Amino acid sequence: MKVRVKTEIAGRSIDETLAGTDADDILTQVKSRVAKELGWKGLFLNAMTPLGFAQEAVKRYNAANNSSYAPPQSANEFVQLGSQLGFVEILPE
Repeated sequence: MKVRVKTEIAGRSIDETLAGTDADDILTQVKSRVAKELGWKGLFLNAMTPLGFAQEAVKRYNAANNSSYAPPQSANEFVQLGSQLGFVEILPE
């Protein structure tokens, strides 16, 4: 699986292409990247599972945008929601 992630987090622009074996691998990479971008503020992410991170990200997105997307129940759902919202582009391999 190959995706392009384009978003802004904590005032930083992220525009990266990620390649992984599946959506779970991609989500793990995204979580790691976000933790790195947040610096010491990202330390709390290390205690979260990748799916827990995805669910928290959707919760925060909903709060910030007055929306009500359901928390993803899998990494694949998270990638699909990201694609729907325009943050993720699923690329051909």
